[in-house]
Amino acid sequence: MTKRNITLLMLPLMLSLCAGNMHARQDNNNNGFIVGACAIGGALLAAAGIAAAVEYCWSETDEQATYRIDRKCRDIHAQYKDDMGYFYNLSGIHPLSKKAYQVRDISERVLYEFATYVWNQNIYQHNYRLGVCSARNELQACVQDLRKRIHSLERKSCTYEEQKQLTTMRKLLNSAENLQLDVGLFAECLEFHRTYFDLYQSVGNTRNKYLPAIDIVTSRRYNYQGEIKHFVIINDGSQYAFKNFVTTIESDIANLNSYIRSLAHNYDSGRSYAYSLVGNLTEIKNIIVSDPRYQQELYAYEQARLDRQRMQMLEEQARLERDRIDMMNRQNRLLEERNRIEREKMYAQPAYVEEVTVTVNF
Repeated sequence: MTKRNITLLMLPLMLSLCAGNMHARQDNNNNGFIVGACAIGGALLAAAGIAAAVEYCWSETDEQATYRIDRKCRDIHAQYKDDMGYFYNLSGIHPLSKKAYQVRDISERVLYEFATYVWNQNIYQHNYRLGVCSARNELQACVQDLRKRIHSLERKSCTYEEQKQLTTMRKLLNSAENLQLDVGLFAECLEFHRTYFDLYQSVGNTRNKYLPAIDIVTSRRYNYQGEIKHFVIINDGSQYAFKNFVTTIESDIANLNSYIRSLAHNYDSGRSYAYSLVGNLTEIKNIIVSDPRYQQELYAYEQARLDRQRMQMLEEQARLERDRIDMMNRQNRLLEERNRIEREKMYAQPAYVEEVTVTVNF
């Protein structure tokens, strides 16, 4: 009998118990308090039973959990099988080998090759690492769930079907644990060397962004400085092309230096290449800064900024003046209203005639 059928049988029973208790409370007026208490208690027990039955009905069965975990393991294995095989072949380590814990000894050449492998998939190194770590955590949760379910079945007397299910779950647990070892070590390697992979991503993005300018600088042609300036003007036809370029390249240089300072270990080749890129970008920036047009753009931009500030100040003064005039008009309207009220009060008072006594003498 399935859980849903069991629940459908239990629900009418719970409801009949609750109704019977309520009926007993109505028929026994002499013992109203006791019967009422029993009815309330029965209703609470019935509600608790219904909630437990509903939870039992919708909880995941061992068969459903086995299918879900098996599907999850297959998906993770299919997604990272080739990547892990490539990385382990490059590094020479394996979860079951004696080198399983020599994560820090992975050579920089291996890290470079694998970072390039991920780069060629058009995936950010950070996002790739998060995906592997997420897969590791999902496998850990699946293994824990399987162990609990297996332990629960082992503690009771199982039917033939449950014995078959237990055998299937044990085989799946063995496969899931092996996959967890593979993915766990893979994630550990990526996490331990994450600063290298992040620097690789930053260097790659920055180099691609300035690749034409870098090629011009490294070529050392006769008029390479003029070519650099022409490159900047072509890519930004605005009024402040040189200023905008310098602002952007300074930000990228600072970002690269930040990743270099964040390196957790001595990656000599990666650090040297990053410093070389910073040197090329700095030279490009200095070529633009030394051009008189850059200073002219700075002066024009500053003048425009000051003009905007003056306009804002004038607009603010005009707004304050309008507010002052509006305040005076409101005050005048209030005074006029008060005067009108006073006049109405005065006109509403009765006229007073002083009595005059006239004496006539004959």
